[in-house]
Amino acid sequence: MAKRIVFHIASLGGGGAERVFVLMANELAARGHDVTLFTWNAQGPNAALLSGSVRLIDFGLPVREGGYGKAATLKSTLRSARLLRRLRPDAVYSAPEFANLVMALALMLARSPARFFPSFHAAAALSSGKAGAKLAKLLSRLVAARATTAIAVSQGVAADLAALGFPASGIAVIHNPLPPAAAPSGRGHAWRGALQAMGEGPVVATAGRLVPVKDHRTLLEAFAILRARRPARLVVFGDGPLAGELSAFAADLGIGADVLFPGYVDDPAACYADADLFVLSSTSEGFGNVLIEAMAAGVPVVSTDAPHGPREILADGRFGALVPVGDAKAMAAAMEAMLDRPTPTALLSLRAGDFTAEKIGDRYEALLG
Repeated sequence: MAKRIVFHIASLGGGGAERVFVLMANELAARGHDVTLFTWNAQGPNAALLSGSVRLIDFGLPVREGGYGKAATLKSTLRSARLLRRLRPDAVYSAPEFANLVMALALMLARSPARFFPSFHAAAALSSGKAGAKLAKLLSRLVAARATTAIAVSQGVAADLAALGFPASGIAVIHNPLPPAAAPSGRGHAWRGALQAMGEGPVVATAGRLVPVKDHRTLLEAFAILRARRPARLVVFGDGPLAGELSAFAADLGIGADVLFPGYVDDPAACYADADLFVLSSTSEGFGNVLIEAMAAGVPVVSTDAPHGPREILADGRFGALVPVGDAKAMAAAMEAMLDRPTPTALLSLRAGDFTAEKIGDRYEALLG
């Protein structure tokens, strides 16, 4: 039976949670449900992925310094409650944590009987300091009180939610889906010419925001060790506040000529097409979407054993190498071993097949009852 479903995400920027919700909105709409994707700001690369069968509601709020401001947040929470009263959904999915809190409040204000499925995409145990931990627990309890079932993208995130007060019976572990397979766009990318100009050697790639939690410094140190042993090139896809610092660090390590920083590239297939190896160096990952994307593209992977997703994705190392967080020597050794003896493409494809939008959509739809 078709349901009225609302997906709420704060924006349609380039993050993993945003893309997951666009893909799941598309999937459930394709199954005949009446689906609305509701966002406070619809600008961003994930907007282009949205199917025409999904109704888009955009509050058009300007984003300033990564947020909306206290006054705008309060007004928009009330506005969200009015929208829910008008739409009368049977079910509401939300992500990430900020949106989950907003939806819990809006549903209460609207007195909506809708089933509520807040989705958590990051390690909830990362709050620093006693005050931050207490506030996180208080807000989580408010969301837990209204939630029908909380969605955790990994077993580790589920454990974090349980520690924050969510009942274990009310948590469903549902991994993130792969985006639809796409061929390289064929657009000319300046970075590809720069990569060719760097000379010979296998291409090691990584992708993600240039922020501390991605720990690109350890990757650069590991690559410097690898580069001292053999020719190789490193491409760091992504942008962020550490761009200048990381470029300078690469130069200090003596590998500046072998490392390319192309910035954010909205053509994932092109990013993986030139890669011989993909490396994830994060200190924490709720899931790790880029690992399954790389495997789906036939690229072998090395990852830190970061909490929580990589070990689950790689099945304790069966589908790729796991190394300790922050250990440049271990990472360099794993990179070299993987370049010499890459995981078979058939095995990579087999694992990537566990994360199709259809399979993950089955799990989302099953929550509707």
